[in-house]
Amino acid sequence: MGDDFQDVNANEKFKNLDKLIQYVNLQQANGSDVNVFYSTPSCYLYALNKVNREWKSKNDDFFPYASIPFAYWTGYFTSRPAFKRYERYANNILQVTRQLNGFSQMNLRDSIFYLSEAMGLAQHHDAVSGTEKQHVADDYAQRLADGIDRTMDVINNAYGKLLLKENRTGPIAHQFLCPFSNISECLPIEGQNEFVLTLWNPTIHPVITHPRVPVTRQYLIYDPSGTIIHAEYLPIPQTIRNIPGRTSSAANQYVFQASLPALGYSTYYFKAHTATINEQIKKSTVNQACILQNEHLRVEFNELGHLKRITNLDKNIVVSFTEQGFYWYASYTSNPTTPEFPSSGAYVFRPLYPEAFPVSPLRQINCTITDTVQKASIMFNDWISQEIHLYRNASTLEIDWTVGPIPIDDNIGKEIIIRYNTNIDSGSKYYTDANGREVLERIRNHRPTWPYFPEVPITGNYYPINSRIWIRDRERQLTILTDRSEGGGSMYDGSVEIMVHRRILHDDSMGVGEALNETAYGKGLVVTGKHILIIDRPSDSARLHRTGAQQMFMHPLATYSLPNTSSYINYSNMYKQSWSALSDAMPLNVHLLTFDQLNSKQYLIRVEHYFELNEDDVYSQPVTIDLQTLFTSIGTIKDMTELILTANLPLSDLHRLDWMIKDDQSSRADIIQQSVSNTTSITLNPMQIRTFQIDIL
Repeated sequence: MGDDFQDVNANEKFKNLDKLIQYVNLQQANGSDVNVFYSTPSCYLYALNKVNREWKSKNDDFFPYASIPFAYWTGYFTSRPAFKRYERYANNILQVTRQLNGFSQMNLRDSIFYLSEAMGLAQHHDAVSGTEKQHVADDYAQRLADGIDRTMDVINNAYGKLLLKENRTGPIAHQFLCPFSNISECLPIEGQNEFVLTLWNPTIHPVITHPRVPVTRQYLIYDPSGTIIHAEYLPIPQTIRNIPGRTSSAANQYVFQASLPALGYSTYYFKAHTATINEQIKKSTVNQACILQNEHLRVEFNELGHLKRITNLDKNIVVSFTEQGFYWYASYTSNPTTPEFPSSGAYVFRPLYPEAFPVSPLRQINCTITDTVQKASIMFNDWISQEIHLYRNASTLEIDWTVGPIPIDDNIGKEIIIRYNTNIDSGSKYYTDANGREVLERIRNHRPTWPYFPEVPITGNYYPINSRIWIRDRERQLTILTDRSEGGGSMYDGSVEIMVHRRILHDDSMGVGEALNETAYGKGLVVTGKHILIIDRPSDSARLHRTGAQQMFMHPLATYSLPNTSSYINYSNMYKQSWSALSDAMPLNVHLLTFDQLNSKQYLIRVEHYFELNEDDVYSQPVTIDLQTLFTSIGTIKDMTELILTANLPLSDLHRLDWMIKDDQSSRADIIQQSVSNTTSITLNPMQIRTFQIDIL
């Protein structure tokens, strides 16, 4: 029972189980005290609770785990990195669509169901994990794509109501996504005389973002106030232009700073400009030492393209790097005579050697300095590169990496990592998030609750990194944020490594039945991604990594339109160019998890306090908010019922089991019971999520 690759005939299986139950229970007539019956996990848990014994409590997790010696299931933390990112992108669209539907009061929830269902399916343990066959992965991606396509009707209907100014009527220009913007491709806007970029901010705090818009001609860009803004006109990196399958003729892109209101949108109007606009590049160097520096950070590279140090100028914190770059592990291939030692595969990460090899002995570096962004473009070889961006007034550093097609001409599978080696005195400790929210301390070659024998020094120290990893000493902390789930850890003191891509030629015999060898357009799959680096004191880092991870997870959604208004004046007379659902600012430590219209007068709301206890002097405190603030543009709250997290039971009807954990202490937590309230204000404690069904007048 329970093997997901064996049971295919339910009628046969349950007939045999019925017989087994019958014959075992018949032995009770002979004195047996065994009683067998069909049960459920809930019934089993209830029976354990009634044993009336003291239970041990556990605060860590079970990662990483191995099914047999040398076979640690740490490869799937990274397997199918493109799909892992696509799942995040689809969720971003799902949450934005729910918000747009709710604030426009279009009541089109049924049209969002297809993407909701596809997202639910993608959470399967053999879906986003990357441990499915290739044709199944293709099906998951197709379902997400179909769901995204269906949401566009909701997005267009919502913007049709939110964009038009009062007393203006008529259909708005069709909004569309550019799903290949990660490879700087947006075919519908190429060559257009005018187009509009609309950015929806799904967070309840104002954000500053830096759109990159690929173009085939030059434009003037008008912000929501009608001001022609400064924008950098920069070449698209050749590594991006060479990605297999890219059909765009755009060779340049605009990069500019966009300010977005909380839970709302801003539009940017692009008008073709016939005169040549001078590029605003202040300095450009090739294979020379260079420095990127803004108001908060200083980033230094040597002439060989190596990152040497990052300085937090506000606090005079310096982190030196002995190495930052890409390495690869050779994948282990099992011998048919020893099947008990499996190959590296979709589940298992098993390197052939205990050390990773640099992808190239040399690298090339080009540095570009502009008013808006400073960047170092580093080419390692013809299949790996990175661009390091420092934006004006930013407190963090962005690393955009491109990996692939991974070569396999030598018949060796390769598992690619980015390594950050620093002089931080981290000891053997590092920290990873367990679920995108809470963070656990990891200790190299150690498990907190059971004896551990380090038979494999690399894979036995890999953990899932869903959103962040950090190392620290008394004065300094390096935090790295990821844009998808990846695997990694700290193999050496002061070092962090994160696996970003895998191409493997053999199956690990754990159930997939085929090698993890992803291809596209007849070549190995190319994957792009982003890391964000934060340098700060340990006591101050949470403020940046909490907000940074949240903004990466709930990124502004960009849609485009071709308004055919011929001029900015005509466009501005017809449309609102900025709008926010909020009239008052919301506390920084609060996040809106869910805003979903259930019917014309009813909404489902989830809000969370996303700071942990004791990680920040200011933001790790309880916070009180008024939910009416979220409904300012919709109506007045008439009634609100607090639900459990899954939203299928009133919290007042929840009756948890009480467990004795130690010294007669109870596991019961004090839960605020709130079925119907006369106030719309609620209090959130650190890491608390509260769910409400809200009715409006």
